[in-house]
Amino acid sequence: MKYYRTVGIFAHIDSGKTTLTERILYESGKISAVGSIEDGNTESDSLQEEIERGISIRTTFHSLPWQTDFGTFQIQLVDTPGHIDFRNQVTDLLPAMETAVVVLEAGTVVQSQARLVIEELRKASVPIVFFINKLDRFGDEYLDTLVSLEEILGVAPVCLFQKTESGALEYYLNHSHSFAKKVDEELLSWNDELLISSWSQSSSSADFARIGLKDGPKSGKLFPVYGGSAKTGEGVRELLDLLLWTNPKVPTDIIPLAYPLLVLSRRMAEGIGPYAVVYPLKDLSELDLLSMTETFLQSVPLPPNASNAGLFQFIDPETEETTQEIHKGKLVLLKHNERFLLYPGEPVALRNVQGIGNENQKDQRSPSPFSLVIEPEESSDKEFWLCRLEELVWEDPGYQTAIKEDTGQIVLFGRGELHLEIGIKRISGKTEKKLTFSSINIAKLELFKKMSHKVALEHRAFEDQKSSGTLIAVLEDTADFSKQIAFEVSLPEEVKNSIEMSFKEACLHGFYGEEVCGLRLRILSYEMPKGDLQTTLTLLKVAILAGVKECFPSNTYLVGPLTEIEVMVDSDHLGVVLSDLSRRDAKVVSIIEAVAGKSHLKANAPAQNLLGFSGALRNMTKGIGISWERTAFTSEFYAVLKE
Repeated sequence: MKYYRTVGIFAHIDSGKTTLTERILYESGKISAVGSIEDGNTESDSLQEEIERGISIRTTFHSLPWQTDFGTFQIQLVDTPGHIDFRNQVTDLLPAMETAVVVLEAGTVVQSQARLVIEELRKASVPIVFFINKLDRFGDEYLDTLVSLEEILGVAPVCLFQKTESGALEYYLNHSHSFAKKVDEELLSWNDELLISSWSQSSSSADFARIGLKDGPKSGKLFPVYGGSAKTGEGVRELLDLLLWTNPKVPTDIIPLAYPLLVLSRRMAEGIGPYAVVYPLKDLSELDLLSMTETFLQSVPLPPNASNAGLFQFIDPETEETTQEIHKGKLVLLKHNERFLLYPGEPVALRNVQGIGNENQKDQRSPSPFSLVIEPEESSDKEFWLCRLEELVWEDPGYQTAIKEDTGQIVLFGRGELHLEIGIKRISGKTEKKLTFSSINIAKLELFKKMSHKVALEHRAFEDQKSSGTLIAVLEDTADFSKQIAFEVSLPEEVKNSIEMSFKEACLHGFYGEEVCGLRLRILSYEMPKGDLQTTLTLLKVAILAGVKECFPSNTYLVGPLTEIEVMVDSDHLGVVLSDLSRRDAKVVSIIEAVAGKSHLKANAPAQNLLGFSGALRNMTKGIGISWERTAFTSEFYAVLKE
């Protein structure tokens, strides 16, 4: 019997994740030669931008057979990007991950992106196996990695590999008899019942330590660690055996809206068009699919004379042929249908059904502060570029597009500098049509300072014969980036509406030309004059616009996104990196001397100051420097910008 197992590979950027994927494909017989990132011929990194930059940009899926002493498996290997700009692709996959391998780099502590993914995997209850990579370069220098890992996990990981006198590595599943008894105890200590059984049944033939290793990772209390080299292949076959020995998470806690199909990723392919990689939560027969189609048609009736044939069109990724045999846990491709809502990380759902929401709802709740303006060189090519952008957003919903109302220009939003640069390159490739684009724009706001300012707003006209009436109000800061208005006096509805609209209009452009946020207008009283109501409301609007804006020059300051960075760099290059950060007005948080002559540097700076830093870092360190960054723009996390 063949068992399917979905295994995700996660890591900090440049830790060897794609190299490990390549070696696994080779060891399984899926490829006849091992490609390399340097040569740009790996199976995972096929996009031109991936080859040029030497990093993974999008998630890749590979299906490969693996034979063990305890069963025959079909591994569905998922290689994820390591750069923070593509983090959404990682989080979208977690609900369907049955087992995870987190690749750590020997010779250093656990790096920040790996820390983040460990936390997310544990939150999603995904069993984790760790693989300390690059032991061919750093040898025994992995103690700092284990100590750092224990600090993150809150419990000691169990190291299940050791070096023999000859210098070769031994692995627990193959040579458990040669490991110290203490290791067996560590594999049992997470489960009191198992530990007691091993004591009371010491003469039993049952291997309780192996049972503990099998069940422990799924419980979230045991974290096995293997080590080796993805480049040379040492420990890779043993790692696969360990992954498959441990019990997987069964994604049964997801309650689908209508269809038991979880969307992992979206793709475009010639001959197929747009499709989604989906994870079936249960076996589906042709009868089930027919029932699902009927359920669908009850909610979204087809137009007259329209056919329901081909509503669910599946393709087997192994054979690349259409199929109606859907097995639980076996990844399958679902061709896009405009009646479906296929959002990565969510179950397949119906479009425009109450309660489901908008396709870009996630991103609209947390808009990106990074954007750039796109303009076709020929105005007649606008539809062509809009189609290209539509394909880009389909594959990666982390991108968003909008049209500027005043100019008609296209705005592309992305998750970061690298994300936008790659997006532009992807849509510009393989075409002779020309596209111009602006430099990257980074969101800015004017934040109202911590204060409470009482104002009396009034405006007179027609030689002082007409008045807006006197509005007494308090301008004060809020606890976030919101704009609020509160009435502490009863007023006619049309007067309230006029005050609200005028207040919002006043906040559109502050002293520095940016939207003003973080303030509340509290209305204490209003004396409405006699006379024509429309004239009064017009004058009241002028009074509010002038009065509120008068407070901005001395009471607002410019803020923008803050970027936190971590750099692991050779100590020889530390000085030049610090000099560049100083030029960018970065604040150094800490510098820790790590192993193997490296320094671990943490700093933060306004996001606009760090544009181009990643590329500069690579140049300064001759490609050795590793950068991780996190950019956010919230009321708790922002930078004050120079005015």
